[in-house]
Amino acid sequence: MYDLLSLVKRNTLIFFRDKTAVFFSLLSTIILLALYFLFIGKQYTNGLEPFGEEVMTYLGTSVMMGGVLVINTISLALGVMGNIVNDLQQRKLDAFLVTPVKRYKIILAYFITSVLVTAVLSILMWILTIIYVGIRSGYWYPWLTIFQVTGLLIFYTFLSASLMIFLTTLLKSVNAFGALSGVLGTFVGFICGIYMPLVVLGDTMIYVASIFPFTHMTILLKQVLLKDPYSLVPIEVVENLEVAFGTKEIGVFGQEVPMIWLILASLIIAFLLLFFAYRNMSKKMAI
Repeated sequence: MYDLLSLVKRNTLIFFRDKTAVFFSLLSTIILLALYFLFIGKQYTNGLEPFGEEVMTYLGTSVMMGGVLVINTISLALGVMGNIVNDLQQRKLDAFLVTPVKRYKIILAYFITSVLVTAVLSILMWILTIIYVGIRSGYWYPWLTIFQVTGLLIFYTFLSASLMIFLTTLLKSVNAFGALSGVLGTFVGFICGIYMPLVVLGDTMIYVASIFPFTHMTILLKQVLLKDPYSLVPIEVVENLEVAFGTKEIGVFGQEVPMIWLILASLIIAFLLLFFAYRNMSKKMAI
């Protein structure tokens, strides 16, 4: 256990010491926040003026953070995984292989580091969101919503870290990792309806988006965040907002699938990706 904790500590310190890596890990989130405040956010609050500035802020920020927090778990998890690429390219793993530390602990340490760092920073952003919304709008999220969102963020972090460690073990160079980091946030943002509602992109895009777990992650998180704010507007308005805000469930390929089954399927996929990542890393360390 001590060797595993030491590896986790080592990976964490390496990530936070590299200020550039931390910045670029948060870059997708920063860009998305800027887009929301400057352009995208306005389309979500159009028509809500009669309900007051406070309600607009509460609803607009809730739908915005439903996407931002998901993107945050993805980009941060990938950023932390940069340690793997650096260690492989610089042959630092050779030093670990001549020690009694088992290989699975080396790989597990990368995964645990990604989960811990991503979860802590994502929850910190969630806390800042709670404070911002409370001060700006005068409305505060209920305790149940706070606990539900925190639990979902931890779960999403596990899913994101599983996918990111698998993708990272397929890469062979720092350049390839940089290219992946550059396009992944944008790709997920569009395909999951974070930059704009999926209904705007058409039925074909909705069908394609339905096979990605991150799409359903975003929908579920928005549902939880907007459950209480919806009580502030009439029911006929809520029905329109569910489509515009992207909180309406889309199933898979147009077929209705309960959210609980989608969550279980995502969990199974996450464990499979962890297994394949372990196999890929074992092959690379054997070279």
